[in-house]
Amino acid sequence: MKNFILCLLALVLITDSSSAQRRYKRNNKSKAQSITFGIGATNFLGELGGANRIGSKKISIRDFDFPSIRPNINIGYHYQFHKQWAAKAEINAAFIGGHDRLTEELYRNNRNLNFRTPIIELSGRMEYILNFKKKGQQYKLGIRGWRNIDIKGFFFAGLAGFYFDPRGKLDGQWYRLKPQSTEGQGIVPTRNKYSNFQIAIPMGLGIRYAVNKTWTLCLEYGTRWTFTDYIDDVSLTYVDYDALRAAKGDLAVQLSNPSPTASDPSNYLYNSTLAGQQRGDPRDKDSYMFISLSVQYKLGRGYSPKLRF
Repeated sequence: MKNFILCLLALVLITDSSSAQRRYKRNNKSKAQSITFGIGATNFLGELGGANRIGSKKISIRDFDFPSIRPNINIGYHYQFHKQWAAKAEINAAFIGGHDRLTEELYRNNRNLNFRTPIIELSGRMEYILNFKKKGQQYKLGIRGWRNIDIKGFFFAGLAGFYFDPRGKLDGQWYRLKPQSTEGQGIVPTRNKYSNFQIAIPMGLGIRYAVNKTWTLCLEYGTRWTFTDYIDDVSLTYVDYDALRAAKGDLAVQLSNPSPTASDPSNYLYNSTLAGQQRGDPRDKDSYMFISLSVQYKLGRGYSPKLRF
């Protein structure tokens, strides 16, 4: 239901913006074309890592994992075609990751799973803009007063495609996790292999400040709601280890269950990682988020209401 509502919202925004663009073209022929360059930070909300408590039934901001913050860079093309509407195409390159050892919650910590993955994302979105302009003043005799203040807030939603390839660390080395079928993907008949290419719904908000007629600073936050639960290679239950070993070898078994109690039946946590026990939570999909500070360079005349001084 959540994904249906997000898709419906994106469709409404796109449809409404098309109507706004036609109205705008009838009344104003100026364009606002810009290129943007940004850097920022990203974080992951899924099965791995998280807060020092039992994981939420739904992905929650309370599971935000500060130690797992990773960098991202982006470049984009921005086109404001109406005083309240704009479109943006953007490429993001980022890393995300998580590690159970970073949480003190007992069962997560004992699970001891970890991952990292690059994220290469291509997105298109629509923005609804709120203008906060303050007129400047200029005194007589050539004495300058306050200049115009041009600040814009905005909300956005759109559609993105992204690539990911999770890796897990074992004994100091990183291994690609998908080929290891850590949850029996491609081995157990009911568990299909996942694709490294997925779709996401970007949604967020931000604020822009026009430094001058050419340059603008932008700060924005956005969440990506995805349709996969395997960004971290964790979703379902532990697989039968004998079957996994026969199909993929000992390395796959160790990556599937690196718990320190995996070979200690005397420990009461030993049973928590046996075949059939919960490894992940398929009830909600993974998501990731970006916070970005970018500069925007204007290529052409933009929408600018006439301000009298």
